Amino acid sequence: MLLLVAAAAAAAAGDGASVRRTIESDDDGDVIDCVDIYQQPALKHAPLQHAPRDLKAKPEITMEAMVAAAAPLASKPQQLHQTWWKNGSCPAGTVPIRRDSSRANPEIAELVRRSSPFGRPGSSRAGSYNQSAMAAPPGGKVEVAAAFATNAPYLGARARLPYWKVNVHPAGEFSMSYILIGNTLDTDYVAIKGADPPPHLTNQIAVGLVAWPSLFGDSLSRTFVYYTNDEGVANNCFNLDRGGFVHTGNDKHFALGGSFFPDSQVGGDLFTVTFGIHRDPAGNRWWVSVMDQEIGYYPESVFNTRFPDAAYVEMGGRVLDSRPGGKHTTTPMGSGMPACAGWGFAATIIQYLGVSSDGVLFNDDASKTIATTLLRSQYSGLGQVEGWFRHCVWRARWNPL
Repeated sequence: MLLLVAAAAAAAAGDGASVRRTIESDDDGDVIDCVDIYQQPALKHAPLQHAPRDLKAKPEITMEAMVAAAAPLASKPQQLHQTWWKNGSCPAGTVPIRRDSSRANPEIAELVRRSSPFGRPGSSRAGSYNQSAMAAPPGGKVEVAAAFATNAPYLGARARLPYWKVNVHPAGEFSMSYILIGNTLDTDYVAIKGADPPPHLTNQIAVGLVAWPSLFGDSLSRTFVYYTNDEGVANNCFNLDRGGFVHTGNDKHFALGGSFFPDSQVGGDLFTVTFGIHRDPAGNRWWVSVMDQEIGYYPESVFNTRFPDAAYVEMGGRVLDSRPGGKHTTTPMGSGMPACAGWGFAATIIQYLGVSSDGVLFNDDASKTIATTLLRSQYSGLGQVEGWFRHCVWRARWNPL
């Protein structure tokens, strides 16, 4: 159903006058407010509140243009839509903002969100991930299984993430698939092919899918963006937290926190969501794209230090393991199938491509792996398939200990 907004329907924007239309999604229960683009949350918080008119609709070089230029190396994305779009669309001059769900647990979500940053990579030679930088709630642990590349400098990354229905239990946990870029201020670090990750990733941007009942009120996989400007020590900014992410009005089909349809079926149809991060060589913004359409950007001003390019790209999965009853969680990563069960079965990152320093998509070798101890032996690289790298990066389920 499509509802004309009433004065009281202003939860997302905090101001009824800024909401032009409200859309209720019949299938997933989401409520989307179409907010005046100049009244969006990012422009109400420092450091952007004093420059609301300095908006950029799209980059000079779009992800869609880069994909076209890189054909046949890069293929067009599938035509998946977010679920709420079945019930209407936002008018010109607005951006879609999902309201917080009444089914979410704000106390748990706030605790987990603030205490579970992406953290810092450990040494791939040790085969581990630096857990000290990813403090989970008491007794819990963030499990990671990922591939990475250091063939820098990068101006971004692009990949397809399969869309699975994930059973997250207990509800305070999450299951995530993602791509991440980051840079380091360590002047002694040299980013070359085959190098270990930098010891510190001061600036990071991540985008992907996460099933997180405490935050969203259900176990549907939903779109997220994340950034930090202090390697996750104090600033962990998820979706619209702290006003860093600027929505643009050139594509109104995708809301942060929105779910997609249909789900992939194990052994059957595989549906993927294409995500990208890139910096326009002519600008100072890091753009985020969904289905090769730019939905917004991070201005350079949200980072405390210069972020001209990235030294590191990572892609994979994460699960917050709360260790219910003192045992490992049964919350899966992705499909819930064992590692590398095959196409259409296993959890995979598909058609990962890096963005070079001149803004060109290229076939980057992300064949090195990094994982928490539990998952160390459960990564398998499928290698180069049909001209690009396919990665099966995690075992989807653990046996309780």
